[in-house]
Amino acid sequence: MELQKCCLSSEFFCADSGRFSIAYLDSGVKPQGMHSNNNLEVYYGMSKGRWFIIDDIIYPVHEYDVFVINQFEPHRVESLAGKPLNRYVLSIMPDFLKGISSSNTDLTECFYKKDKFSSRISFSKTQHNKMMELIDKLTKTQGFGSDLVENAILTEIILLIMNTSKSTAFDAPDPKNKYIADILNYIDQSLDEDLSLKKIADKFHLSKGYLCRLFKEHTCTTIHEYICTKRISKAKQLLATGHTVQETISKTGFNDYANFIRRFKEKVGTSPKKYAKQHTIFPVQR
Repeated sequence: MELQKCCLSSEFFCADSGRFSIAYLDSGVKPQGMHSNNNLEVYYGMSKGRWFIIDDIIYPVHEYDVFVINQFEPHRVESLAGKPLNRYVLSIMPDFLKGISSSNTDLTECFYKKDKFSSRISFSKTQHNKMMELIDKLTKTQGFGSDLVENAILTEIILLIMNTSKSTAFDAPDPKNKYIADILNYIDQSLDEDLSLKKIADKFHLSKGYLCRLFKEHTCTTIHEYICTKRISKAKQLLATGHTVQETISKTGFNDYANFIRRFKEKVGTSPKKYAKQHTIFPVQR
């Protein structure tokens, strides 16, 4: 399997093949802003980062950390100032991973059952060596039967993550980020309500100006853009689990139909109706 060199090419290859892809991103590839994908993602860090936001949780980022993210979770990683951020990213189509699972072992569970599997897993040196061995084999497969070999290697990678995740303690919020984590959690729980800047500032007894600066400092995005990303991610989940466009609009705080359609196309690349038709519906944690 060819090793991709940027997120966009990897995600395109993943979607085009209907299977999965792998990319190696060095310090020259800047992290994306807050976003969600149409595929599952495994992030494997080769160097320490500043933090990783998944939904409303802020995680520390250490060398050999693994992060597992589903297609409904907004996320972004931030590098340390002046430090490289080298990482591997696996992009996997959800229905493909479901298809290579067995009746006894559902490989998609670690992406959705967050009460059972941690989003952040820290590998030991031994586990890192095993992961690198599997990645090396994956990127060297070619010729007849290579697709089957690639599937087998991907299965090994996911099982390594799942077995390690079961013994990983769940992260408590970093005290330095506790305040912003509370704000993120409030937004997450209130997506179908009015989330004006004034309402959020009043809720946390802050001035609007200080709230904006605090939020930007910790998330590298604006509150407005973060709320929009969260609402679109929730809309994807609702559409993928059978909700109509109108139901989705009412449950995500988009009171304007035209604005919802426009922002959805901007973020996802397709219309809500096409998204609902194109993506396999299977139970997720809601």
